[in-house]
Amino acid sequence: MLWALCAWRLRYWPEHPDLDIVVLGDAPEDGFSRGFIRVKPADARRGLDDARAQSRTRVQHMARSWRKLSGRSPILSNEGGRADRARKELVELGTHQAAFFPRVDGNALTQSWVDQLLFACLGKDWLTPADVFMHRSSAGEELRNGWGARIGDFFIAMRLRQWAEHRGAEAALESVPYRTDRPPMLEARYRLTAVGDEIKQHGLAEIAQGPPLPMWGVTAYDPAAPWVVAEGPSGARLQRLGARPNVQM
Repeated sequence: MLWALCAWRLRYWPEHPDLDIVVLGDAPEDGFSRGFIRVKPADARRGLDDARAQSRTRVQHMARSWRKLSGRSPILSNEGGRADRARKELVELGTHQAAFFPRVDGNALTQSWVDQLLFACLGKDWLTPADVFMHRSSAGEELRNGWGARIGDFFIAMRLRQWAEHRGAEAALESVPYRTDRPPMLEARYRLTAVGDEIKQHGLAEIAQGPPLPMWGVTAYDPAAPWVVAEGPSGARLQRLGARPNVQM
């Protein structure tokens, strides 16, 4: 949000992008964990006394980071750049973003890491999003402990609904109403269709099989902009599907 504020100030007040930063409490180390920052009134007053003026160079730097975060290309689609603090933060954000994009492995096109965890918890039995989140499996444990604090449980309910509604009769999931008077985690139950089981076992036939998912400035599973995660010598990167000769839609 600070990056967005810097970009906004530079756009509308380019001659006076003045910003003072007040730091209260400790933020999560990776920027994704949820929780509270407890600050006493005396701490808040001291924080105002210690306001830090941001230089124009610093404001410009954060504005560039915001434009990259909200750009039409995924963060990890570009390499290079200085190994400074902002670059490291962008790599962390890009790694988070990449988990929601489909992946390529040789000629195989597979679901995103997060979608694959969801499907790993599903089968022929009817399960609510809450059941998926609490699934007694390594995938369920990864959803709870690895992603619960990052995406929240409502994302799981939303994503299951998207898979069930995508492509109508050829959807990967089918759903039935359950406790519609309850929160989204209980309002419906889901199970894999034959299409979903095929995806779970063998991967995607095409990128359009997955429901589109906006991730900041770009959309995952978008046939018009088919970004996929590809592993390389320097780690995971996002590239357009078909960028390598042996990868086809």
